[in-house]
Amino acid sequence: MWKWETEFTPKGAVVIVHDMMEHHEYYLKLISDLNKEGYHCLMGDLPGAGQTTRINKGHVKSFNQYTDRIKEWIDIVDAYEVPTFVIGQGLGALIVLELMRKETTNIDGAVLLNPLLVFKQSFMNRKNLLKSSIRMTSDESRFKLGFDEHSFTTDKDYLERYQSDDLVVREVSYSWYQSVLLEMKAMRENIDEVRDIPVLVMYSEENDIIDVRQSMKLVNQVKTSYFHSVKLFDVEHSIFQREDTETPLYYLMRFLDDQLFEIGFNIKR
Repeated sequence: MWKWETEFTPKGAVVIVHDMMEHHEYYLKLISDLNKEGYHCLMGDLPGAGQTTRINKGHVKSFNQYTDRIKEWIDIVDAYEVPTFVIGQGLGALIVLELMRKETTNIDGAVLLNPLLVFKQSFMNRKNLLKSSIRMTSDESRFKLGFDEHSFTTDKDYLERYQSDDLVVREVSYSWYQSVLLEMKAMRENIDEVRDIPVLVMYSEENDIIDVRQSMKLVNQVKTSYFHSVKLFDVEHSIFQREDTETPLYYLMRFLDDQLFEIGFNIKR
């Protein structure tokens, strides 16, 4: 886990939760942009990802390993005594939703980027679902999900990083796959239990990872006093893994500032 503190009087603190396959280094540009706007940032690698492990890469025993880790991060930023926001991309957004459903945490707003609620169906993930459902593998045996880096981004610089990055998760375990599938199912069935926390959802119309229509239909069932969704065009699944992030960054900063205004936390530089 790492912290990046703004050099300005802080407006708030932001915890960022990355997607499957990747790790925190793919968010350094977003972190820099948030720091420039007056936000402290905290981020780490999820269990089984990035620098957390090499032996158990792509493997978790339970989805609770994810939510427990994010609770720890939120507890850490509480010490700043400023409004706390959480940003989750893909799997990270699913983790954030689960926190909002089950845990009483100090969150003043949540940003969900292409939340992973329904996989976009393909021959490969249908085959993996069949394999996992009839228990053809051991808990720790690995297989490819059927997505490659082009499913996440088409940005040349990020693609080159993916292809040469030994920390990227290229295979997942049976246990990981089952844990995520069960969590997606539980969220689809109980999404009305998500607590009333302001939500911004951004989703990509062109998406090879999630079923956008089904996922957004579900997210729209979140009962919150502030809910705003943004559809992005010509943007792949990983919304901030591209050179031009001006549009999503605009909506993100507007949401954060709106929530600061609502709770009366106004900071002038």
